[in-house]
Amino acid sequence: MVRLLQENSDLKARLQGTTDDSVAGLTGIKPSGLWQNTFDERQFKRNLQQTRSKPEHRTSSPVNFKSFLQSSVLKDTEEAAELQKSQADVPPPVIGSTRLFGEIAYQLDRRILSYVFQAHQRLYGFTLLNIPEKIIEVSTHPLTGKVDEGYQLHLTKRYTDLMEELSQLEYKAALHPPFCEFIINTYGILKERPSKHSSQGTEYNNPDFLMKLIENIAPRRLQKDLLLVLSCLCYMAVKDKKPLLAW
Repeated sequence: MVRLLQENSDLKARLQGTTDDSVAGLTGIKPSGLWQNTFDERQFKRNLQQTRSKPEHRTSSPVNFKSFLQSSVLKDTEEAAELQKSQADVPPPVIGSTRLFGEIAYQLDRRILSYVFQAHQRLYGFTLLNIPEKIIEVSTHPLTGKVDEGYQLHLTKRYTDLMEELSQLEYKAALHPPFCEFIINTYGILKERPSKHSSQGTEYNNPDFLMKLIENIAPRRLQKDLLLVLSCLCYMAVKDKKPLLAW
């Protein structure tokens, strides 16, 4: 994106710094022709505005609302590319403790969804990547299609507020959901839930134990984001007053 903007800026400078003949050589159109094209386009837009009927007044638009939500989690191309690079050539997972990596990622996903959609017990089909669509879906009556705008606003606020809080821990809504999905698919999740009062259950809910596990076993290129996911899970555990690994 930066490169495209720079190239665009350079092109403008080149066009402004050349003579009329140079401009014609670069664009294939004489400067007077460029001016005429711009004038014609502006005149066309004015005529279009004058001939259009009164603009519709829309109090709510699912399409606009969806765009608004998605604009709050615009993808950073460079970070996405860096994430894909870090996922490449990850060594095969070691069976056993590495399942905790997937469990940590899975738990964070579930905790965020449970917080946003607090009134919904079943979250089948809900993912962090489709939260905007699900907010629209659950706030729309399935038979009449009427949108409960108050409920939609309530869910949106819970979502945006939580993303703002997690961003203080450097969580990125466009970057870390697919990262967590990759970790879950790569390492799986725990097959059995440890007993709450067992030594294993105590260790699994100890942030220091999990942090050392990541630092000692996880591939180095994944450690930074895994530790960030763990930090976010610790934050959610305090927020919802549940153990780190809650079932």
